[in-house]
Amino acid sequence: MNLKELERKLKLVRDQGYVKSQRGGPTGIGYTFETLLGIKENNLPIPDIGGRVEIKTIRKDSQSLITLFTFNNGVWNYKQKEIILKYGYIDKFDRHALKNTIFYEKSNPQKIALDIDEDKNIINLINSSGKTLASWDVYVIVGKFMTKLSRLLLVLAERQKVGRKEELFLYNEAYMLTNPNPRNFIEAFKKAIIGIDIRMHLKTNGAVRNRGTAFRIRERDLIVLYDKKMKIL
Repeated sequence: MNLKELERKLKLVRDQGYVKSQRGGPTGIGYTFETLLGIKENNLPIPDIGGRVEIKTIRKDSQSLITLFTFNNGVWNYKQKEIILKYGYIDKFDRHALKNTIFYEKSNPQKIALDIDEDKNIINLINSSGKTLASWDVYVIVGKFMTKLSRLLLVLAERQKVGRKEELFLYNEAYMLTNPNPRNFIEAFKKAIIGIDIRMHLKTNGAVRNRGTAFRIRERDLIVLYDKKMKIL
């Protein structure tokens, strides 16, 4: 499929008006769109924009955070167990835990925050006295992102609720996004658009269980991470 053919198909989907979700739950919007588009995978080969394109379909009124990727290797300056014991809390399972989504210049109960070194392109996790607990290189982060979502078809839909569970979708806006930019990532962190989600606890034997530090963003804000934004619907 080339870009022109994709535009034609998107208009056909839009012109159907509101359509009933073909699957319940949060994944219904994507499944229904891909079914209407006539594809069985969540990406498309589009040669005239350089290769395969990931599809992301979102509700326009969504406030949900999604995980861009997780990255934890070699970022911590102290033992993770020490950090959990010092900055964490006792969770509902009676475990020492540190689970928190942290945004730039936003306070949190654990008194840890994000600091950005724009000269070195580094994002630091710091405590209240300014001590660096962990660091992430922005170029490494963007590299991780580009391997997953370097080309993205972002489709937005209006929705209507029918009863308690049924949803109808109107797919009436779409963008082709390419060229994720490290500076865009930094700006997104500074504007608290992207947050870092720390997700670790101590198991009963004292070992650390770390599910990976997740980089999270609201679905609708994905567009700000890209240099090239082509509106195709």
